[in-house]
Amino acid sequence: MIVNIEKAEEIVSYGGTKKHLITQKRLLQQVIDQVKHRRKMIQDYMTTVEIISQQYNQRKNSLEQLIHHLDDRGHALDQGLQKISHQQKELQRKQIHLEQDLQFARAIAEKSREKKIRREQHYHAVVSVPLLSAQSKKRYLKARDVNAEAEQQVSEKREALEKCRAHLKLMSKTVSAQYYEQGQLCTQRRGSVDTITTSTQQLAYLEQGCEFWSGFDSYQAQVVLESALYLSDLENQPSKKKTNSSSLDIHQVWTKTFKLACFEYGDREMYGDIRWNPRVLQVNFDCNMCQTSQTGWPKVIREYELACDLCYSTIDETMHHPTKIEEEINSASKATIQHYCYPSSSKMKKLVSSFFHQHSSKVNPAL
Repeated sequence: MIVNIEKAEEIVSYGGTKKHLITQKRLLQQVIDQVKHRRKMIQDYMTTVEIISQQYNQRKNSLEQLIHHLDDRGHALDQGLQKISHQQKELQRKQIHLEQDLQFARAIAEKSREKKIRREQHYHAVVSVPLLSAQSKKRYLKARDVNAEAEQQVSEKREALEKCRAHLKLMSKTVSAQYYEQGQLCTQRRGSVDTITTSTQQLAYLEQGCEFWSGFDSYQAQVVLESALYLSDLENQPSKKKTNSSSLDIHQVWTKTFKLACFEYGDREMYGDIRWNPRVLQVNFDCNMCQTSQTGWPKVIREYELACDLCYSTIDETMHHPTKIEEEINSASKATIQHYCYPSSSKMKKLVSSFFHQHSSKVNPAL
């Protein structure tokens, strides 16, 4: 059943005959049941949002700690990169110096090699001449030793240059790895910040729904329920109460209140269902049963845990703990009806006016 002004007009139109009164009472009971069902849905929604809020806050704290750790690691990487950059510049300068030294050493070695070859050729040419061969051999051996020393210098310079280049290559790999890690840290940090932002926005939206449904429960649902309870129990209600200055038909007032309350109820319920209907809401939550992140609208189990649809379908009904809101609604509504419908005749008008003053922001029976 949809509770709105059309349904209220239909219910109020029944009257007079006993058959019509029975139909009216049956329809009023349907309205009462529907409002109670809606109030239970509201309570379930608010309970679910409260648990989601706890999950979001825990997740936010964990993500903030992770972000702090990522920032510390990022700061350490920055310092490491600065140090490596300084070392790289020093090694690059050393590499340039070694390359110059190697080039100079190679030039010297080349000259000494050419000189050694000339001395060797001259020695072989005069080896059969005793006077010349001894002196030529001495010059050849000296040129050979000088060339060997020059070649040794070239070898040492080349080895030093290769070590320098290897060190620079290793540093480049280290820098690349650290830049890659920095990129990963930035991605992870951005993802964590986005998750916090999304969760905060989502929670704010859900809390707006709590505020709306709480007001709906207090101002629309309660007034519809109280007026419907009164009209469904007409045989136990006084028909008219008189005051010193005027007469007030309490039944007409409650009838008008019922119609106006149903008008606002239907309008506001439609507004709320468009924005905060659990059947279509998609929120991120952690299922406490399968320990996985889910998207959708969770079910509440054990009063403080959330379950996805699949896990919820496997739970035995004895594990469910529905909120006992209907008893609270009944007791509160009956107390309100008794308070406003059974006062002494001298205070009737004052109490009814007080009742409408409490709900003046939503229902004004004087309209």
